[in-house]
Amino acid sequence: MKYFASFILIVIIAGCGGSDDESSSNVSLSGNIFVASNTARDSDVNDISTRRFPNDNIYEAQSISNPVILGGYVNQPYAGPAGHFYESGDWDDFFEVDLRAGQIITLFVTNQNLLGNDLDLALLNRAGFILNASVGDGKTENLIVPADGHYFVQVQAHSGASNYVLTIGQNTSVTTTGMRLSDDFMSNEAILQPSPKIQTIDNRFTIQSSDQSRRMLVELNTFNIQSTSKKFINSELENKYNTLIEIKRLRKDGIKAEPNYKWSLFRTTPNDTLYKHQWNHSIIELPQAWDFTTGNSAITVAIPDTGVLLGHPDLENKLVPGYDFVRSRYSELDSERGIDSNPNDPGDQLPGGSSFHGTHVAGIIAAQSNNNEGIAGVSWNTSIMPLRALGKGGSGTEYDIEQAIRYAAGLPNDSGTIPSYPADIINLSLGGGAFSEGTQILMDEVWDKGVIVVAASGNEDTEVPMFPASLDSVISVGAIDINKNLASYSNYGNHVDVVAPGGDNTPDINGDGDPDGIISTMGNDLSDKRLQLEYSYNYAIGTSMAAPHVAGVISLMKTVNPNLTPQDVENLLSNGQMTDDLGADGRDDKFGYGLINAKKAVLAASNLHTGDDTQLPVAPPLLVANPKSLNFGVNTTSTILSLSNWGDGDLEILDISDNSDGILFIDGDGLGDYNILVDRSLLSFGTYTATITITSSVNVVKVPVILQVNNNSDASGNAGLHYILLVDPGTLEPIQEVQTEVNDGSYSFRFNDVQAGEYIIAAGSDSNNDGFICDEGEACGAFSTIYQPTTIDVRNNRSDIDFSTGFNVFYQSQVVGTEVTPPKRGFARLGKKHRLAR
Repeated sequence: MKYFASFILIVIIAGCGGSDDESSSNVSLSGNIFVASNTARDSDVNDISTRRFPNDNIYEAQSISNPVILGGYVNQPYAGPAGHFYESGDWDDFFEVDLRAGQIITLFVTNQNLLGNDLDLALLNRAGFILNASVGDGKTENLIVPADGHYFVQVQAHSGASNYVLTIGQNTSVTTTGMRLSDDFMSNEAILQPSPKIQTIDNRFTIQSSDQSRRMLVELNTFNIQSTSKKFINSELENKYNTLIEIKRLRKDGIKAEPNYKWSLFRTTPNDTLYKHQWNHSIIELPQAWDFTTGNSAITVAIPDTGVLLGHPDLENKLVPGYDFVRSRYSELDSERGIDSNPNDPGDQLPGGSSFHGTHVAGIIAAQSNNNEGIAGVSWNTSIMPLRALGKGGSGTEYDIEQAIRYAAGLPNDSGTIPSYPADIINLSLGGGAFSEGTQILMDEVWDKGVIVVAASGNEDTEVPMFPASLDSVISVGAIDINKNLASYSNYGNHVDVVAPGGDNTPDINGDGDPDGIISTMGNDLSDKRLQLEYSYNYAIGTSMAAPHVAGVISLMKTVNPNLTPQDVENLLSNGQMTDDLGADGRDDKFGYGLINAKKAVLAASNLHTGDDTQLPVAPPLLVANPKSLNFGVNTTSTILSLSNWGDGDLEILDISDNSDGILFIDGDGLGDYNILVDRSLLSFGTYTATITITSSVNVVKVPVILQVNNNSDASGNAGLHYILLVDPGTLEPIQEVQTEVNDGSYSFRFNDVQAGEYIIAAGSDSNNDGFICDEGEACGAFSTIYQPTTIDVRNNRSDIDFSTGFNVFYQSQVVGTEVTPPKRGFARLGKKHRLAR
């Protein structure tokens, strides 16, 4: 038996059936091609052989199931191959679907940036108003469903023409990409990379940065963007949409433009006032660490934040010179215009009083200690570099924060100056849900400078990554409460490296009459003394409070090992030498490598400095479920869930439960395969979700489940009109072709009058009508698999040639170099006299 090399094939389809050779051996070949039940096809593709059912607006929206994988095609007029829509265009495809909160909608643009092709994705409410949109210019657009409900999903041809694949499914820690309206960014602003092309189109923006040799801030002129054909739920979304569209236009003109994302402090507002006991010190064994060192003023931690109250009595003797990088006159709130050398915190005017967030963070790290006043810092003697990058409302922009980070690390920045002694550590108790590529580059540059960056993971109680904490070269810190439980607000996931005390504002576990928050230095601008600020102390909770514990401990480590590098810290952390393990043995997605332990960390840094060797721990037992989530679709009634131990040592399954109210049935025991069954008999039409929880002796695994009840009797999959080809394996020329539509989830085919010899059989759709099947974004299959088609030696009739088909998409793409290479093609249609490209 012979096989083709493993590659994705694109085939030429015949416009007529039968062989060109009149001689026939009367041999027939037949079989069935199966399609998954959650497969759907766009009802108005460009293929002239298909029946067309318009889905061009919400009134003609095509109803689809959930979850789904759908193949489609859109184009602007006179873009793409000739077909149904070459002249008129098929700008939009609308789909009507029942969705669940947290699901992810992903659009794979299969021919992105080829001849200017660009597709966008939008989510609309039942009234047709846009709730969110992803309008990037890359291969993937995606959106997160905000709440349970009935929605319209729109795919739009922003430019050019392209096949696409649209998927809706459960969110298993997928990192969203692209530019979305739901991202938090500044309207009418962008950050541009230097380029000679900027001077040719500078009428479209106003440059705000003084130094144009590096990334610069610009104010966009978006008045000429027309979005009147779209309906938005408010004017703010429309302004954000126009901003993203203008950024996309700049990118198409060859300028690297990115949104100016907003980052804000990670802080959970408490509901009480003074808190006077620091339980957070003993829980990380700080007193034991102080037996070795209380820090050194030569070690500096920089805090890009709201600034610091420079006159606070517990901080004023701990500060080195800093800078104020808040440039916007609307958010700076101080007397100086633009950026200046005064990083004092003027307050951020939050409702209920200013947060003085940077002051609180600074006190946790290094409040003046052993002075009979206020609180003790994690490090008694470490210096603080105050940097103001967040203004009114405790928010700021990625660009301003970037300047503060650059200043702290001794890199060129908008101040035109650098500190005499750059910081050793940078604490970032701030962030947001999106970032630009330039920020990752900056973090790598800071790492290379030997500066250690610590960041808060975020307070959204989600495993969705937040930035900058989730970037490479950054230590991401989650929060625990007084009982060493993951705090209810703390983010988690594979990006979290370590946890530290962040507090909780509801219980009083230690019985001292106050909530168990984190007490630190603070200001009070709601005093009865009009126009007068009071220096004070107060508690706060959040990962913003957890991160400075880690930054402070690292400053103690730098005291005993001045040569400590970011790589050293990463190694010590991953080896378990800085933490107490929490949760499952070893690293886990709730606690990372565990709870920071000041004593262990200081000893490890000291041992590293003196040359002592360390031992890596044995891999701990770890319960893993495969698959990570279960989809029963519309008509599946059972599936297999496998449980296994991916580590060493013993692991016992203690309990398996679900919250489906009797819809799910679980059959199995111990490690191994479990049969999961579903009973839909008591369910009405709609989409349903549940969670299977598996508790083992070392960790807990949660498996999300989704299923659907459809009132349509035809609940089978449909991948669109298929062309089945009989192909000469030597020349890859098609010999015969059969066209067929799906029937109850499968395509039946039969070739007659086939001469004895060797053949391969391939099948697929031709959504863009270019004469080729199996283009990316089109359905594709081959016997026995598309990745390794089997050569059939034909001597007698065969009726068992069964295989599957599905939409062809590359889930990851990588651009290497600058040379543009035409896409590979595969099987072409006989009627168009195309041939199989190698």
